[in-house]
Amino acid sequence: MSALINLVNQIFEIEQKNASKGDPADLGRNMERLRHHLDELGLQYHSPLHEKYTDTRTDCVASIVGDLVDASMYITKVIKPVVFQKDAGGNRTIIQKAVVIVEHRTV
Repeated sequence: MSALINLVNQIFEIEQKNASKGDPADLGRNMERLRHHLDELGLQYHSPLHEKYTDTRTDCVASIVGDLVDASMYITKVIKPVVFQKDAGGNRTIIQKAVVIVEHRTV
């Protein structure tokens, strides 16, 4: 399973780099195919970028920049995504917590 999680992390990094460059090699379609194949293996991943963060959140391991202010903390960078294992019944279990950077942000 560790090799599959490493594969998911590499695919996620490629997606991030591709998105930041505006998909210069037109890789979007290939990335969707890879996501589909991972889903067939029962693996899904999610980037919590820009989501609200509280210290009770259990799907992330966070490094906090500045002071923790519960009302306005947001995930500003995702280093590793949340990875889920899906069983035959469709239930998902977290097999990797997201590694994120969290900052105070006024909306």
